[in-house]
Amino acid sequence: MTRLFSYSSFFVRWAVALFLVLATYNPSGYSYAHWLLQFTVDLWAFKALTGILLVVVYLLFGLATLRSLGWPGIAIATALSGALTWACADLGVLAALGPMTPLMIAMIVFANVLAIGISWSHIRQRLSGQVDSNDVTLR
Repeated sequence: MTRLFSYSSFFVRWAVALFLVLATYNPSGYSYAHWLLQFTVDLWAFKALTGILLVVVYLLFGLATLRSLGWPGIAIATALSGALTWACADLGVLAALGPMTPLMIAMIVFANVLAIGISWSHIRQRLSGQVDSNDVTLR
């Protein structure tokens, strides 16, 4: 049975991408970058393991994004997120936020691009009926 791609499927992918980006670095002080920069002698094996896992997940998301969108699609997805941010700024939605707003916006834009990229093949199939495939084996 084929499962259909839905809004909730995209939201889960977006939440995972946002968690990935914010777990790597965020201005709150609770992130992998902050943990890594605590130069204590304990837990280096766990810091290395966590770093390797982050790299693996970034490669998974990054390669899926690059293969499904390509560089032009990544530029369009970034421009779309930037235009949405600009519209929110013009409406005054971002005016009351703190000094870390530009950094957080950039991180959310990056998560948006990763989520769109990892979901694009499903979205394209749902809109057009065309299936993307990376199966290059010779039979």
